[in-house]
Amino acid sequence: MSDLYAAYGSNLSHAQMRQRCPGAEPAGGLSLPGWRLVLRRYARIEPDPAATCPVGLWRVTPAHLAVLDRHEGVPQVYERRRLALPDGRAAWIYLERVDRPGPPAPGYVERLRHGYRDFGFDPAALEAALARGG
Repeated sequence: MSDLYAAYGSNLSHAQMRQRCPGAEPAGGLSLPGWRLVLRRYARIEPDPAATCPVGLWRVTPAHLAVLDRHEGVPQVYERRRLALPDGRAAWIYLERVDRPGPPAPGYVERLRHGYRDFGFDPAALEAALARGG
């Protein structure tokens, strides 16, 4: 049984996800309306009716979600929520509960850039988030 997980940060990186969740499969990407990518120490998304945020979709199992929950620090640092996608499907997404000021580490930024390339995203949203606060 598989579910969709929507990644917007370092879990866009195919190499990182292969390490964290062997067997998870990329399932395409889309733009999530009403959300804006923000970079502090780590990537987060915040509601913004005028924005869109690229997300990479992964097919994951309950075991993968348990691993991701541990990596993301659920429930203290992130919460995992179901989110309606613009194409009518739903996906799990992690929303940060704790504001961790930046800037992000250079290696983290490089993983984000790799993830954007892995999914074929225009890097404009990432570069704008870096310019605003990363």
